[in-house]
Formats: sequence, structure tokens, C-alpha cells
Amino acid sequence: MATEFSVVKNDRKWCQKDNIWINSKTNGIIVIGRSDNTLKQHGDRFGAEDVYAARFRVRQPAQRRRRLSSGALRQMKDGHSFTQDFRARVASKIEKELWADCVPEVILEIKDIPYNFNNKKVESIVTQIIETNEVPKINNIKNPECLDYYCNIPEILSYEDY
Repeated sequence: MATEFSVVKNDRKWCQKDNIWINSKTNGIIVIGRSDNTLKQHGDRFGAEDVYAARFRVRQPAQRRRRLSSGALRQMKDGHSFTQDFRARVASKIEKELWADCVPEVILEIKDIPYNFNNKKVESIVTQIIETNEVPKINNIKNPECLDYYCNIPEILSYEDY
């Protein structure tokens, strides 16, 4: 799917207000897309794009990353395992690229990430499910079968800071 955007080469401006990451070594562009949530941890507010940018500089087999409240959810590529070592590398990279308070206290593997019919990741629905532990009735998600996964996750149910 093509995304309409405009980059002014010399000023490095993103005109549609989507988030991108520009690799300083290759000048390649990774379109991150819009985030529908601001993150808050330890009283500090910051944008998900800060964490996404650090994530793109982690060498690992992860396919996607989703950061919600004080937790990070990671979908792995087929054939790769989510290990304690991998978790530690993600945390270390975020701390190095940003600061220690941005490191999620909960980092978990997930099976799928919900998307709407415009192929935008839908973090607000996942946040709602995590906060209420109930799947709302929604008809604009193209992969609604993944929503049940976000209920009854022990590490999230026992977490108290969101």
C-alpha cells in the first residue's frame, strides 16, 4: 500500500504529520505512521515515535513493535523466539537511544497487532482492552481475531502502573 507523503530533502520535513525515521547512514526512510497515543511512564510523557525510532536501530529478528502505557508488545518473525536476551537487548537499546525512564517495565511477545481497514495499527483499542480486560464490539478492525489475545495476560494483569 502506498502512503502519500512529501519530504523536503534539504530541510528534512515530513509534511503529512506521519512519523518517519531517516537512517543517517543510508538516508533511507522508514514510514512509521501515526501513533494514536501519548505514552506516560514514571510521570514523564513522550511520544511512541521516540521508542519506534530506537526500535529501528535494534538488530534483531522482530517484525513489529507496539508500545502501550508502561509496556511494550513485540511481534516476532516466523521461526524466531522471544528470549530473555532479546528482551534485554530491546531494553538496552531504548535506554541508550532515549533515556532510562523510557524503558518499558513490561516487554512481552504478542501473536498479532490489530489493524483498521486503512492498514493503520490500532493502539487505542489494545490500550482499552488492556485497561478493561474486555474486548469491545468493533467493526472497523480487519483482523479482529487477534483482539482476544490482549485479555488475561498475567504480566499485564499483575502490573500496577498504567
